[in-house]
Amino acid sequence: MIPNWLETKGNIAPCPCCKVWAGKEGFLERTLREITSFFRDGLVSEEYVNKDGVLQKIDPRVKIVSLMLLIIEISLLRHIFLIACLYLFILLLVNLSKIPFRTFIPRVWLFIPLFSGIIAIPSLFNIFVSGEPLLTLMKFEDKVFIGPFEIPEAISITKQGLSTATLFVMRVATSVSLVVLLLLTTRWQHLLKSLRTLHVPQMFTFIISMTYRYIHLLLRLIEEIHLAKKSRIIKKTTIGEGQRWVTSQMGVILKRSLKMSEDVYSAMVSRGFANDVKILDTFMIRRIDYLWSIFSIILISFMIGLNRMLD
Repeated sequence: MIPNWLETKGNIAPCPCCKVWAGKEGFLERTLREITSFFRDGLVSEEYVNKDGVLQKIDPRVKIVSLMLLIIEISLLRHIFLIACLYLFILLLVNLSKIPFRTFIPRVWLFIPLFSGIIAIPSLFNIFVSGEPLLTLMKFEDKVFIGPFEIPEAISITKQGLSTATLFVMRVATSVSLVVLLLLTTRWQHLLKSLRTLHVPQMFTFIISMTYRYIHLLLRLIEEIHLAKKSRIIKKTTIGEGQRWVTSQMGVILKRSLKMSEDVYSAMVSRGFANDVKILDTFMIRRIDYLWSIFSIILISFMIGLNRMLD
């Protein structure tokens, strides 16, 4: 005899206690989504490294030296127009390297307002940078002192302060764009080996390499713990319950990470590790590397010359 619930056709409403409301995402789900997005961004970077773009074809050593020289040049430029031209040139390189702008631009401008913007905000006001007022924000009838310092009668945004803040933000944005472009077009192991060939200390590159690997290992471990928790939950939990559970797992992650580091180091020593990581790939300077080097030197010299002419 077949039970009635087996003969029922169509969708059956879920149990009210197990129902997950549409449009709402729990704390565990949000945490798991953020962890997954980190791995997805990492895979996307590997995808761009494998593309047949201009910068992907250049030797990593030549690429690092040329981009570092460009960053030094940006710090020496004193005109917003020249820095803006260099930024447009970087966007052209992004296009020639087959990197979508929707991927590149957020990586640069997401943190610019949070860091350089906060540093540049004080320079807008005549309290710190005197100059021609553009916008008056506040006026005082009497003199105001903060300790030994006298506050101006009117607090305003100055033309010189706005120019200084814009110059600083553009310098940071252009320099960060070059670094992001280097990371998106160069394999991580090739980047570290290039630093070694440029006489960067071995311990420095080794620590960076192990840190990069352990970040991915620990995030993978955290993702597995969250997936295990989520697979055992029937009904939706509250935000408070999710936060308490995540807090309780922090100590567990710390203990497991320490145990993992000891196991990995013991395995490396047992296999002959001698504080050096060998990369089998070899580098070879080609014609495109010479052409890129000549072009970079001409570009840097031209921009420095323009900077002196505009002074």
